[in-house]
Amino acid sequence: MTMTELIFLGHWNKTIQFLPFALCTLGLLACAGGYFLPGKVSLAGMRWSMVVIGLCSFIGIYEHMAGNYHFWREAQPGATVWALVKATLEGENPVLAPGILLLGTAIGLASLYRHPLLMPNHSKEKLK
Repeated sequence: MTMTELIFLGHWNKTIQFLPFALCTLGLLACAGGYFLPGKVSLAGMRWSMVVIGLCSFIGIYEHMAGNYHFWREAQPGATVWALVKATLEGENPVLAPGILLLGTAIGLASLYRHPLLMPNHSKEKLK
């Protein structure tokens, strides 16, 4: 649904705005691989994909904050520090919106927690 919302918002004016589309696609492919082809390689790939997506969500938070800050800095050049902080956090770009990727990452990593195929002493006989 995140990609659908981004499409409705026209979230592609700058190159960096394609990042959430790429991250959502990566997450969907990693989860599909882990579900339909469960194995050490696909689940480890899913785990690393979740880590990358989670870290990249902070890029989105930064971009939203920077966009708000630069807009208000230009619109109100004499603004106080507190006014700029408030405007940065409450601006048009929702600062925590990229956090949805971090939430998806947490859910993906939680699904892999203590997964039998990723345990160090895994053997096929234990699963039977």
